[in-house]
Amino acid sequence: MADGRTDTGSGEDLQIQVSRCLRMRFSESSCRQCVDICPHEAVTLDGGLSLNPDQCHGCLLCTSVCPAGALEHGSDFAACLAQLSRVPEPLLGCIRTKENSNAAVACLGGLSEEHLLVLCLSLPDVLTLNLSDCADCTNNAMINHLRQRVSTLSEAGLLSGGCRMLLTESASELRFQGEAFDRRNFFKSLRSSLFQGVAAILSTTCEQTEQRSEYARKYLPVRRVLLNKNRSELPQELAVPAMKQFDSIISFGECCTRCQGCVAICPTGALKSGLPDAPPGFDQLLCTGCGVCTEFCLDGAVRLSRFLD
Repeated sequence: MADGRTDTGSGEDLQIQVSRCLRMRFSESSCRQCVDICPHEAVTLDGGLSLNPDQCHGCLLCTSVCPAGALEHGSDFAACLAQLSRVPEPLLGCIRTKENSNAAVACLGGLSEEHLLVLCLSLPDVLTLNLSDCADCTNNAMINHLRQRVSTLSEAGLLSGGCRMLLTESASELRFQGEAFDRRNFFKSLRSSLFQGVAAILSTTCEQTEQRSEYARKYLPVRRVLLNKNRSELPQELAVPAMKQFDSIISFGECCTRCQGCVAICPTGALKSGLPDAPPGFDQLLCTGCGVCTEFCLDGAVRLSRFLD
């Protein structure tokens, strides 16, 4: 983040892995979710995934829809969550409201349905999303997306198992409470900060090494990893609604030739090589529903459907 930049974010708040883009993996892929959701027309796919730094304001909406992890937050969501957990009724803000928030991301537009569900499950009481400076921000298009995501989760019943989530655009309605430190909390916070710092260093080192074989790697977008890690926190009655909301099913028709092409093209490892005379294996937790396997199959043998459709 550039020094003195406090109005909005920028492309610097994004981590871009071009080789993860479905259009890069398969040139005939129809995926264009990042382009369709970008309010500033900063993302282009002609000739490969690219970002126009002069047009990008860091709303992070593209990170909330990319099914392959080609576009990700640059910030540490786990550290943000840890900061929120230290306050009874925390406020989560953005770069514009960070001084009056208990934790902040570059822009709240990057909070996907998965992020919101994890926040709900992880915090005990009330979480307020601080939208007080969003109306006059160039990224204000994200407000409707954010409200729609919360509404979708609420209608699915998935926000009933954790904290109450408020979206507040009025500064007068905010109740900011800073973290109170006694001796015990001071050392607890210090220890947590040290662990987070070490984790960041280790993850950076690991990432720099693994980028050498980025295309061949199979891994999930961060938001899917967060969801899978927190599924065990869901009350039993919400397990099926969560699967309906987030999971897909891959099946194979009789015309499947067992060529294993879909296994190779899958960016997340949801499809795995099976027995020679059987279709590939499928791991539901690793599937983001991107559909590139169905597009890639020359025989039209791969079928993608939502869970319980």
